[in-house]
Amino acid sequence: MTKTDKMSSYGLYLQTVRVEKGISIERVTEESRIRGEILRAIEAEDHDNLPDDVFVKGFLRLFAEAIGADPEEALRRFNRRRKPEQTVNARSSDEPEGQGRFWRTLLWVTALMVCLVGGTLWIYQMLYQKGLDATPHASAVNEKEEIAAADHTTSTETPTATIDATALETNDEGEPATYVLEIVCHEDTWLKVIADDARATEHNLKPGEKIEFSANTVFNLLIGNAGGVSVQLNGKPVPVSGASGQVVNLQLP
Repeated sequence: MTKTDKMSSYGLYLQTVRVEKGISIERVTEESRIRGEILRAIEAEDHDNLPDDVFVKGFLRLFAEAIGADPEEALRRFNRRRKPEQTVNARSSDEPEGQGRFWRTLLWVTALMVCLVGGTLWIYQMLYQKGLDATPHASAVNEKEEIAAADHTTSTETPTATIDATALETNDEGEPATYVLEIVCHEDTWLKVIADDARATEHNLKPGEKIEFSANTVFNLLIGNAGGVSVQLNGKPVPVSGASGQVVNLQLP
């Protein structure tokens, strides 16, 4: 690992502080309520065995506070480490000359086709108008027939219009309903909740307390005591895998 890598490594930063202070992983687990395998994955920056970044940031803060490190420094290093490389746009801007020529040719052919179709329609309209001018009586008869047909259609198709209006009301009422999440606490626990794209909120609950959230698409939960809560989504129980004191994360529905 180069010097630059070490300066941007959040895992090495937390591990160095922990080891220098003589703090064991087991002690950090007791202080932060984070499982030992997650703490080791953070120090190793093993993202295959870590949850989503939003939850990892919460773990980093708890980890740093438990060992007396700077949480903001750990988060800055994490953000630098996980920032995606911006190379795709630079590569796509160097378009091969052959590909550019293909698209220019396609545009010319499309424009030519539009002109041909437009010219044909214009000629047809001119010829049709001349035919109408030559037979005024037939035109008047046709006009009367069209008016009568329109009246008949209006009188017979009224029920269909009523059905369409009812269908539109049904479509409006068929939009996705809001999800309601209810969490009841049986043991002391902490929660971190993200509803849709809103900011994460943190909560400390006591036994007997109940809290509700609403969302249109998704919930992301980080539960500090899996065995200490009951979860319901739209009135239906949601199983929470884990024992008392175990940290778990859920994505609902």
